Order: sequence, then C-alpha cells, then structure tokens
Amino acid sequence: MKRLFVTNMMLLVFCIILPAQNNEVLDSVVVTDYRPRSDKKTQTSMIKIDRKDFKFKAVLSTPDVIKTLQMLPGVTPGNEMSSTMNVRGGTGNDNLYLMDNVPLYQSGHFLGIFSVFNTDMVESVDFYKGGFPAQFGGRASSVVDVRMKDGDMQEQHGLFSIGVTDGRFQIGGPIKKDMLSYNVAIRYSWVEAFLRPILKAVYVPDVSYSNDYTRDGHYGFADLNAKFTWLRSSRDKITFNTYLGFDYMSYIDSDRKQIGGSSTYEKSIYKDANRWGNALLSAVWERNLSERRKMVSTYYVSDGYYSALYKNVDKYLDYKSYSLESNISNILDIGAKLHFSDKTFSRHYLNYGASAVYHLFSPIAYDHSYVEIDKGRSNEKQSTYGRHYNSPEIDLWAEDEFTLTPRLYLNAGLRYMLFVAKGKLYNALEPRLAVSYNPSRILSLKMSYSEMSQPVHQLEPFQSESPGAFWMPATSDMKPIRSKIVSAEAEWRPNRHFLLNFAGFWKNMKHLYEYTGTNVQPSPAAWETEFTEGKGRSYGFEFYGEFQSERWDVSAAYTLSWSQRYFEAFYRDWYRDRYDNRHNLVLNGVYKAHELIDLYATWVLRSGNRYTIPLYDGYGLYGLYGESLYPNNFQVPTYHRLDVGINFRAKSVRKGRDYVVTFAVYNLYGRKNPFYITLTEDVYNRPSIKMTSIFPVLPSIRYSMNF
Repeated sequence: MKRLFVTNMMLLVFCIILPAQNNEVLDSVVVTDYRPRSDKKTQTSMIKIDRKDFKFKAVLSTPDVIKTLQMLPGVTPGNEMSSTMNVRGGTGNDNLYLMDNVPLYQSGHFLGIFSVFNTDMVESVDFYKGGFPAQFGGRASSVVDVRMKDGDMQEQHGLFSIGVTDGRFQIGGPIKKDMLSYNVAIRYSWVEAFLRPILKAVYVPDVSYSNDYTRDGHYGFADLNAKFTWLRSSRDKITFNTYLGFDYMSYIDSDRKQIGGSSTYEKSIYKDANRWGNALLSAVWERNLSERRKMVSTYYVSDGYYSALYKNVDKYLDYKSYSLESNISNILDIGAKLHFSDKTFSRHYLNYGASAVYHLFSPIAYDHSYVEIDKGRSNEKQSTYGRHYNSPEIDLWAEDEFTLTPRLYLNAGLRYMLFVAKGKLYNALEPRLAVSYNPSRILSLKMSYSEMSQPVHQLEPFQSESPGAFWMPATSDMKPIRSKIVSAEAEWRPNRHFLLNFAGFWKNMKHLYEYTGTNVQPSPAAWETEFTEGKGRSYGFEFYGEFQSERWDVSAAYTLSWSQRYFEAFYRDWYRDRYDNRHNLVLNGVYKAHELIDLYATWVLRSGNRYTIPLYDGYGLYGLYGESLYPNNFQVPTYHRLDVGINFRAKSVRKGRDYVVTFAVYNLYGRKNPFYITLTEDVYNRPSIKMTSIFPVLPSIRYSMNF
C-alpha cells in the first residue's frame, strides 16, 4: 500500500512541476480508420493503421503499437499492462511481429507496458487476424507487419519527447538530397532514477515483502532504431535497417522471522534477475521491373535472447541452504526473402516468392544447490545443460486475386513450408482462399479460409506470463502448431462519417503444448520432457462501429467469443482457456474542443481471466490436476477501467516547431483490477485466494516538440 501511495504522489508531483516549463505533446486517441485498406479487394480480418492515425495514448501519455492493437475487436490482452495479444483465442505466443519484413522475437518493453515498436519511427501497421496473404507464415494466429519511416529526402525533421517514465528523440533528413537519407530514433527509460531514491527514503527494515521488493528492484529499457534509404535510380530503392533493444528487471527480497528450536530461521534472501532483447540488421532492395511488376528482396539477421536467474539463500543459526537456477535462451535467424507482385494481367493480381532462413537455437540451463554446515557442503547438486538446435526453413508461396465480375472477386493462394528439425523433416501445405462480393458501393461481403503452421514454440509456465520469452524449435517429438481459420465479415459505409463492420470467425488449433513441470520458469533442458500436447478451438462474433466528424471521433469495438482447450493430461474433456474472455468492449472518444485542444477518453470492459485452483474435500487438497478438477475453474472479477486525457498544442511558425503537452490519467476511478493471484491455505488447510492489484490511478504528463 505504501509503495502504491508513494508512486502516485511521485507521478502527481511530476504533473505539477513539468507544466512550468512551457511544455507540450502528441496527438490522441484511437485507430481512426478501421476499414481494411489494401490492394486486395478480398482481404478479410485486416486493419491498417497509418502514421497519422497513431493517436491512442495507451498508458502514461505514450502512443504504442501493441496497446492500440489490443483495443481492436478479436484481440484480448493478457494481464493488465502486458504486451501479450491473444488473437481470436490464440495462445499469445502465436503472433508474428515483423519490422520491415524481418521477424522479432521479443515484443515488449518494461514488463510489457511499452512495445518494441517506437511510433516515432513507424510509417504504418498492417494487422492480420485471418485471411492471411500467402506471403505470411510461421505463426498460427496473427501477423503484425510494421513498416518504418524513411528519412525525408528534402528537409531535416525531428522530435523530442519527455515523460514520467522515459524520453524519446528522433531525427531524420537528407544526407544527399533526392538520393540518400537517414532516420534515427532512441528511447531510454529512467523510471528507476527517481523511483528508487524516494522508495529508499521511506524504507523501514523488516516490514512488508512489497517494500523490500521495491527498494531492491531494478527495471528499465532502451532501444535504438536507424534506417538509411538510398534512391539508387528511378526504379531502385535500397534501405538498410537496424534495431537494438534490451530490458532488465531484477529484485532482491529478504525476510526474517523466528521459528524457535535449534534451527532458528534468521534470514531468507531471494533474487530474481531477467534480461531480454532483440538485435536486427537488414538490407532491402525494391526494384520496379516495369510499371506493373515489382520485386522486393530482403536479407537479414535477427537475434532474440532471454535470460532468467533465480537464487534463494536460507540462513539459519547452524546451517545455510543455497539454490540457484539459471536459464538462457537465444535464437538467431539468418534469412533472405524474395517477393514479386505482378499486375500485368488486367483481371489478375499475382503475388509469389520464396524465403530461406537458418534458425539457430542455443539454450543453456544451469542448476546448483547445496547445504552448508560449519563451512562444509553436503547434498551438493550441480548440472549444466547446453546444446544447439540447427533448423533450416524454406518457404514458397503464390496467390492470384482475380476479378470474376465487376462486383465479385476471388483470391486463391498456397504456401509451402519445409522445416528441418532434430531427427524430423516437416512439410506443410497451407491453402488460402478468399471471396468478396460488393452488392453496392457502400456494402461489401467477404469470407476467407486460411491455414498456418508455426515451427517455433515459446516456453512458459501454465499459470503465468513471463516478461521475456524462451523460444524453442519443433523436434521429432514436439510438432509445429497448426491452425485453421474461417472468417466472414460484412462492412457498411453509408457515407464518410459512419462505418459499421460485423465479423465472425471459427478457429481450430492443434499441437499446442503446456508446461507440466514445477520450476519457476521452464528450463530449456525440459523441452521434450516436461510438456504435454493438446489442442484448442475458438469462435465468436466481432463488431466495430465508428463515427467521425469535424469535431468528434467516436468508436466502439465489441467481441463475443468462446475459447477452449483440450489437454488430456489435465482434463478428459474440453475446458475454458485462461483467456476465455466471453465479453470484451472498448469505447473510444475524441472531442476537438479547439484547434489547439483535444479531449479524449477510453473505457474498457471485459470478462475476467481464469486460473486453476485445487479442490478441498474435507481431508486436504487434491493435486493441481486430476479428473475431478476442472482446469481454469476460478474466474477473477470483471475487468474495467477509464482512461482520460487532454492535449494542448502550440505552434511557432518562425521557428518551424510544434509543441504539445499531454495530461493523462490511467484508471481514472481507481478500479482495483487483479494483476496476479496467489494461492494460500488457511489454518484448516483450505485453499484461499489472494488477488493483487498494482496499477491504481496513474496520472502522467508528456511534453513533445516537433522540429
């Protein structure tokens, strides 16, 4: 409680002090154009967000890619503030994140509060949750295709932004006009710089767990984006891209208490340390082969890593108990893609290409434990696991969208995946089919069918979300995830002010894996031995409505869905998934009160997540799983919150600068939404549930200057 109070007071102080500096910040609120926009008239379940539409302030006055996508129909976040996206009943680990056509494996910064995509560098985002074009594969549920901005070829532009938790700086412009440009952006978190001194000042020894946790915690992130563009000729464009990002999170918790007897319990020290990040380097060559034919070739290296360390020391008067668990996972991709788009034929739009990637997985697991008595060790156990999984992958694809009549369009595509696993060769054909009928200019009806294969898996405990992610490949025993998705939608736009979109989906998944071990984090050494196979299914309905005018921008997104799992090791029938959020409603509103003032608000309401708790039969607790125990048998209360904000703008024509100050409040009415739950027992050994909320009312301020 004290930690939450201090955090709020600190944020409030920033809201009071920073306005005195004549500051200002960015634009506000939601996706202002839900309508799918692409060259394909048959495209279903796709949302395109242009740079000018990136207005929603997800949290702490900062626009964010993933937080914006989480507000769309068919998408459910994981825990509060996390960067997890459960798309149409997906696992949250089955989304493909692309930065300029290159995959990234770690999607979140700062416990998921921010995504790795810096919106100062983003040109557009294409989000697919069904009806996937044949060129995309490798994940089972969705594709987030992020395109980064080129530098301006004529003038230099930049942005400076400072907020409570982080600062951003971006600059770009010509190196040689009309030929060579650059665009560079950096972000750095400093929340620890002002949070730790305040919390240390109010620290009282030997009190609550949360106070020790916070006093000794370390957390932060930083990243760098750089893009160089070379217009080699009127037909050739070459870009070089790089991204470097990392996160760190650690804490030390200590506790003291007296038990009595010869082994008086004096002190327990627990340390948890995590680091994760991405490194990316790519070169892209775009060439216009003719007026209607284009080639794009991409060459890249992408590295994703995650390390976790758990250390526990119990000190007694006459002995000490020591245990250390350390896991490191690294995935390195070296790849090339070649894609052709062809509009040579009047009624056909062809897309075809190929890609090859070499996956190198390098997991390491280390365990060490012992008991020390009189400086002598006993029961010492030490083990090290390390190996390499070398998994080449080849993909081929082709699709044709052709016009049957002026109102009827058909898209047929096929993707082939060849994945070389340890002791196994996987082949997969992924058919894609879509049809669109436009009975009038204002109404369109669409339907699609697509299959996807995912040859890489993320390791995580059954009941928690890790800040980073361990990635492991399919092997002879662990098969690639396979999904089948049917989507249908109707879109009605009677005029430029109104839009209504209705959609339905059915999804089937197989070769899903859940962790059955007992460690805090699954060890890479447990891959193929401590996981069990199952399957999933989901279906539902989605609605999106929008009204736009000169002063108002209002939207509503609603999802009614069912998500189920079948793991025979847990239960011999279908049961509700942890994220079976039956109802999910998001209301957004922006009001332009003045040319220089915007007001915005977002209200979120959704069914609570589910957890598994053991049963009590009068004699004691059942095991965590068994035929008599229904998994995910406990549902937390309904989640809801209200976020509000206001933007003040100013312009300096003489200096060519725009200033914006944003004041925002996250969770305005202080709803205590559970962030996590813990299971305890009362004095009668009956299960007791404790729900913890860690995000109260959070005011924030951000100042930005465009130059």
